[in-house]
Amino acid sequence: MKNEALKLINQILKEDPKGEALLYSQQCFDWLQKLNPSFTETQEIAARCQHFRRWDIPRNNFPMDKKGYYQWRIKLYKYQADKTAEILSSVGYSDEFIDEVKSMISKKDLRKNKNSKLIEDVACLVFLEFYIQPFSSTKNYSEEKWIKIIQKTWAKMSNKAHKFALGINYSPAIKSLISKALA
Repeated sequence: MKNEALKLINQILKEDPKGEALLYSQQCFDWLQKLNPSFTETQEIAARCQHFRRWDIPRNNFPMDKKGYYQWRIKLYKYQADKTAEILSSVGYSDEFIDEVKSMISKKDLRKNKNSKLIEDVACLVFLEFYIQPFSSTKNYSEEKWIKIIQKTWAKMSNKAHKFALGINYSPAIKSLISKALA
């Protein structure tokens, strides 16, 4: 079942108009393996589906403010979880298995659910390792705003993820911002 599900998931990820979703999926899986070498099948699928069909709901369909950003993310979490569930159901996974994956993708009970927390750690580490630098070059934010972004990201992460994050090879500018954010 797993191989069939991953094949279908990867086929859909290849449809991403920006061509980034399949790579992002692999980056998430790579971090999952580092954080939890004894990962479960549900964790693997949830990690691989963090940006599943994200391109179907463009950010600019929502107000371009903080509130609009959160509305977009909440809508995405549910949509991505539901679309993943369709794939899992089509290959024969149980409702219980599907609900567990959906819970992780939708970030349900993030503070209490260790699986949701693990997947959030994965997403944060992928952002820090691969996307904060390119993201910073497209945004003309003040140093103060960057420090807040880093602090918010850091606050979402577990202590274990913090240790991994400190081992990432950042550019000097990002490393400086992280140092200031954690001071």
